[in-house]
Amino acid sequence: MARMVWNKAELARLLDSQSGPVGRDLAVKGERVAAEQKRLAPVSPDGSHGRPPGYMRDHIHSELGRDAAGLHVDVGTDATTPDGHPYPLDVEFPTRPHKIRSKGNYPLRDPKSGRVFGYEVDHPGTEAQPFLRPSLDVLRREV
Repeated sequence: MARMVWNKAELARLLDSQSGPVGRDLAVKGERVAAEQKRLAPVSPDGSHGRPPGYMRDHIHSELGRDAAGLHVDVGTDATTPDGHPYPLDVEFPTRPHKIRSKGNYPLRDPKSGRVFGYEVDHPGTEAQPFLRPSLDVLRREV
């Protein structure tokens, strides 16, 4: 009769360690998805939400981590408007029509032309420009 003894430390290093093969594979896949998000992310030539052009794309990252459930990789963007709103969600999903109000004692205006709109405007909403969810297709093509 054969007896098998598991080396628990080595098994943990192989399967649950960030430096093991599973952790390294997750990190590589996270970087591939992040690169695809950067490729797909729309960039406004004028910037948006008070941020410079490419701000959302430049804040896409991949981070390998570990929690109670095990290893995971977080991929995405932490870009926000100056008041803290996660505006990449407004890019990924459509927005409804909404009002935009001046945040001071000055009217809203077009930064290019200087055209004055007033202290409040009715924004028509935006169409979705998905780039987060479609970025996962880069992994699906590998299978």
